[in-house]
Amino acid sequence: MNKLFLALLLIAFGILSAQDPQGVHARVELVTGAKQGATFLGISQDTVSLGGTIQGKFTVVRIHRSRFKSIVDDQGNDLLNPVAATDSSAIAATAEIDTSVSDSARISPADSIPENTAQAPADSAMQDSPARTAGTSDTATSRGTVPEEFRQTRTPTFLDSVDGKHIFVALERRSIDSALSEELNHIAIRILKEQGVPVMFARRTSFGYCREQACIRDSLLRYGATDLFQGTISAAKAQDSVSVFMTHTYLTDSSQQKSNSARMNLSSFTAMSDAIAGNKLNNFLKQLQGQSVAPADRKSYIHVETDPEGANLEIEGTETLCKTPCTVATLDTGKIVVYAYWSVDRHIWAARSAISAIPGDTNKVSLKLKQSKPELLITSTPEGAEIYGGSAPISRSTKSIGRTPSKFALFEPGLSTVQLRKEGFRDTMVTVYANPTGITSLEVQMEPISDPAEQLRQQEWLHEKKKNFVGKTLMGSAIAPILIGALFTYLAYDDYDEAEKIKDDLSLPATSNGANYQKLVKKNHDKVDQGDRKMIIGGSLIGSGLLLFGIGFTLAF
Repeated sequence: MNKLFLALLLIAFGILSAQDPQGVHARVELVTGAKQGATFLGISQDTVSLGGTIQGKFTVVRIHRSRFKSIVDDQGNDLLNPVAATDSSAIAATAEIDTSVSDSARISPADSIPENTAQAPADSAMQDSPARTAGTSDTATSRGTVPEEFRQTRTPTFLDSVDGKHIFVALERRSIDSALSEELNHIAIRILKEQGVPVMFARRTSFGYCREQACIRDSLLRYGATDLFQGTISAAKAQDSVSVFMTHTYLTDSSQQKSNSARMNLSSFTAMSDAIAGNKLNNFLKQLQGQSVAPADRKSYIHVETDPEGANLEIEGTETLCKTPCTVATLDTGKIVVYAYWSVDRHIWAARSAISAIPGDTNKVSLKLKQSKPELLITSTPEGAEIYGGSAPISRSTKSIGRTPSKFALFEPGLSTVQLRKEGFRDTMVTVYANPTGITSLEVQMEPISDPAEQLRQQEWLHEKKKNFVGKTLMGSAIAPILIGALFTYLAYDDYDEAEKIKDDLSLPATSNGANYQKLVKKNHDKVDQGDRKMIIGGSLIGSGLLLFGIGFTLAF
């Protein structure tokens, strides 16, 4: 809007200067540095009138004097800031000039200026030239040389009280609650005074229509202020945060002004406690004054919400941090990958997000969980290495879970530790973060063993492992003969029971030499013989099984 206004103003100046003047031809310079010829008609109530003929019609343009840096006629007279003359004939003026300003009382050098106090518009276009009397020539002077004669011709304003003072201008608010801005202004002023800088507080309304920072700076420069603190408070890029940016300008030399700037981010919910915690605001103001401040650990915050809630939240490479929704702190300054997942009945629902951390700020992210099948792929060079789960020392009885390359389904993502062992190569232990959203690949480069003593220890371990393997194999093999032997023994006792029944039948009164009697006697003998054979076989099998088990147990343990 300001650029459009200035463009239209310059066009108007060009048109006016091209016509026959009906006032005093003057050279106009704006506070932005733009220069243009125009026809000066006079000043009334701090409003500058410029006139000319546009399309055959005389037109007057009225603009507040704070927009101008200078208005000088062809003889070099300062038309913007006329001075009181002891001799009325010494003042050369073709048009009537009204130097009256709005009625306001001089403001004493206090710590604050009430918002409802009537303030006169700032004379921001005041020139750096001494009082001019008839017959004198222009003389360039330094800042803070507003002619005393001119000051005596009008009602004093706020700017008359700033000479030699440190000025703190209220923060310019941009979509921020006014209460927060007021609190920060108050605390910043207190800290500056504790640091030995007796600042004088000024609201932006103290400068009338001169609200832009450059205009305020130029006004204070001309009225002799020592230095200036001003800035803005606005919403930060991240949600739920505010950004404070300030500059500290030393108004010692209009041609070589020195300035420092600083920025800090605060949580919009706990802005004041965040500003005070860790001397953040104190260090911020020290930076504005050019003092070196030891770098502090600036934590970043990540707030994560998931659908559904209650998911495990992890940052890549860490264990579970919390259950969503929750907020975690980190000192990382780059991109951070966060994972959220649910694990229910050997099924996984998960989501991931890459977040750019902002020191001292909070990032907020929402994740929608989807069903996932995470896997861990383990490969090695060379291939064929045995894979052992966990970090416990590998003994001869430790069982491997596979050989490389192998892929494993994951039901509990997160940090996993595996060990790889292969004959002729050093054992390798690796901890890997298995993410819950896809395949995690782990590639292991195994190092050959060059130390003979280490090779000997590995050979001994391999020998013990083989013995353990043979022993457990024998123990497993012993189960079958023992079971079969037990079955034969059971069948043998069954035959003995049947032979005993036949014997009982033979003891009943009957013809001893009958055909049926002889048949039962033969059957009795057969059952006894069958039982004896089964008992021998069963006993032999049980004995062999026990022998194998004993040998296997000895080898294995």
